[in-house]
Amino acid sequence: MRIGLNIPESIVSMISKNSVRTSATLLLAVIVLPALFACSINAAEITIQAGQYHRPAGPAWFSAKELDSNKSYNLVGANGKAIPIQVDHKGRWWLWAPEMKTGENMICRVESVQKHAQLVELKKVKDDLINVTIDGELFTALNYGKDSQKPFLYPVIGPTGAGVTRNYPMKQVPFEGTKRRDHPHHQSMWAAWGDLRTGDFKKPGTNYWHRPKKKPENVGRQQVRSIIRMVSGPVFGQLEIQIDWCTGDGKREMAENRTYTFFRADANNRIIDVKNIFSFPEGDVMFADTKEGGIVCLRIATSMDEVEGGRMFNSKGQEGAKQCWGQAAEWCDYVGPVEGKTVGIAIMDAKTNFRHPTRWHIRNYGLYTANPFGLSYFVGKEHDGSKIWKKGESARFNYRVLIHKGDTKAAHVSDQYQNYIQPVTVIIK
Repeated sequence: MRIGLNIPESIVSMISKNSVRTSATLLLAVIVLPALFACSINAAEITIQAGQYHRPAGPAWFSAKELDSNKSYNLVGANGKAIPIQVDHKGRWWLWAPEMKTGENMICRVESVQKHAQLVELKKVKDDLINVTIDGELFTALNYGKDSQKPFLYPVIGPTGAGVTRNYPMKQVPFEGTKRRDHPHHQSMWAAWGDLRTGDFKKPGTNYWHRPKKKPENVGRQQVRSIIRMVSGPVFGQLEIQIDWCTGDGKREMAENRTYTFFRADANNRIIDVKNIFSFPEGDVMFADTKEGGIVCLRIATSMDEVEGGRMFNSKGQEGAKQCWGQAAEWCDYVGPVEGKTVGIAIMDAKTNFRHPTRWHIRNYGLYTANPFGLSYFVGKEHDGSKIWKKGESARFNYRVLIHKGDTKAAHVSDQYQNYIQPVTVIIK
């Protein structure tokens, strides 16, 4: 791909003569040329291909070494609509691709712009709180106080403007009432494991799941050691944190690098991509077989859980807690009303994840986790889902959390999953 400067011949002629006739002409050149350099850097043709799937609007990326990562660009289609693109730390250019029909191609050009607005903004507002805003409105926040057992996202605001996760125990609201003040360790959106073993794998290990009133010795804590990266931008915001998983007496059992990518999305959707990289510098570690845990976990808003009339669905066509609990599926979607409007939360399991498709610890009262290890509970006692990673190894997990308006069908969740595992193709000529 070649990038050129399209400068009108009249301007070239004006500034290339032997002398500048007047100071006014010189001033005109000073004003006009920067504008041309800022707005007329065009790339060759870029084609976005939908391929064999219907493509709802969603994230996509492409590589283009010819683009300057220190500059800002838009993709501009035949309809003249500008689509912002944003580079990540790996040199990939991201965009929110428009909806495309099966087999459709979209031809665009690249135009440079002076600077994009930071439409997704991350800001540290307290020592233990990082807010994520979209178009100036709060989307979510990372909570990681010293007294907290683990870092978690709360609140999580859906595309209708209402929270889609339970408020308790962070906040008590009238609707949830005392009957919903259960499981205080279910804190909005988090990651945890109920039996992490080191040393003697035959004995129960550290419990990073529960938060009992009387803290026993085997209850662990996830400590945020550092904020590695905090990025704002027109397409996404990104937060990368380093977490130590420590026993009650402060001994680290494993380390985790967790990355949240928050996409601006559109009026109908919000997306959070979650990447967990567990490393084992201290020794061998076992994720023991238990249902009490999840690499990505949610406690959904009480009004949308199945007890209150909500409904869950999965990629196998199963419906309701009796069919979906413990099943292996590429995705699950929990749908119900929030403040009078239907919304859903779909969690998608990447094909590269351990034991894909994962199994789901999904309950009618609103707990919702991706759990690939609890086979003795989900399949039968004759199965052992435990997994040991050796010292020096690492375990990688990726998930997409799609928060959408409408039900599973209206949100094209199945097509959104294809967007996740096999994004649109971008060809640069």
